[in-house]
Amino acid sequence: MLNGATARAAILGTLLTLALFSVLFVTSAAAQDGKQIFNNRCALCHGADGDGKGVIMQIAPFGPDFWKANDDAAIAKGKGRMPAIALSPEETKAVVEYMKANFKK
Repeated sequence: MLNGATARAAILGTLLTLALFSVLFVTSAAAQDGKQIFNNRCALCHGADGDGKGVIMQIAPFGPDFWKANDDAAIAKGKGRMPAIALSPEETKAVVEYMKANFKK
C-alpha cells in the first residue's frame, strides 16, 4: 500500500503525463487541420509547397520578405489581388502555424 505522499506524487505524475499527451495530440491535430485548410483554400494560388506555383496563378513564394511584411493576423486578411478568406480564429491560427512550420525559411 502507498503512503499519502507517494500516492499524491503518483497521481500528479499521471495527470502531468495525460496533460502532455493532450497538448501533443491537439497540436498535431491543429497542424493537420492547418495543412488541410491550406490545401483546400490557399494552395490553388500559393502552391501546395508555398512556392507560388498554384494552379490558378503564379505568384511570389513565401520568402523572407513575406514573413517580414506580414504578422500572423495579416496572413488571412488578404492583400492586393488576394481576397480575404473567411476563417475562424482557430482555423487562421492552424493555417498560420502550418505555414510557419513548412514554408518559413
